[in-house]
Amino acid sequence: MERRTHKDVSCIVGYHTQEWRGDELQSPKKCYRSDAWLGVAYYFWIDLFFTHIWGKQEKTDKTGCYDIYNALIEEGNLLNTVFSEKAYFIFLAKIKETIQHLKSLNVKEIDLEKVNRYLTEKIWVHPLMGIKGIIFEDIPKNNEKEGKIYSEIPPLYYKKRIQIAVYDIKIIHNFELVDGELS
Repeated sequence: MERRTHKDVSCIVGYHTQEWRGDELQSPKKCYRSDAWLGVAYYFWIDLFFTHIWGKQEKTDKTGCYDIYNALIEEGNLLNTVFSEKAYFIFLAKIKETIQHLKSLNVKEIDLEKVNRYLTEKIWVHPLMGIKGIIFEDIPKNNEKEGKIYSEIPPLYYKKRIQIAVYDIKIIHNFELVDGELS
């Protein structure tokens, strides 16, 4: 991850992909998709490779084009589940606790959206935790039909897709357009 300093605060460089709208965005757009990994948040990739893939796959439906913005994201209150063992186990425990809590309330159909909503509203941003965002990863799989090869030696998929889900826009700085792409 690339880091830079903003007003004496260590920040991670993140990339935000949006469909081309004709006008340059002044701030990132929150994701409200029910299948978003970590719920309602501002999502940033940490590398341009996956940023472009996301733009081509998910952000060209309406206009055929997408834009890429970058920003500096304060890392002090991010839960880094990718590179910190301690943070990963906190993340895992809170997800398990949330699922058990929702079951104890007899919530029907416990799904990603309900778990994320509870975690975001009651756990992550709670003053005791003070989490303003989460660094998370998944591992992409090859899709030879679409020409997407992430590993030359399956089943070892060694390239991580890392994103930062930011819950507090106040930790996002210097948001600016850096690139655009025609589909």
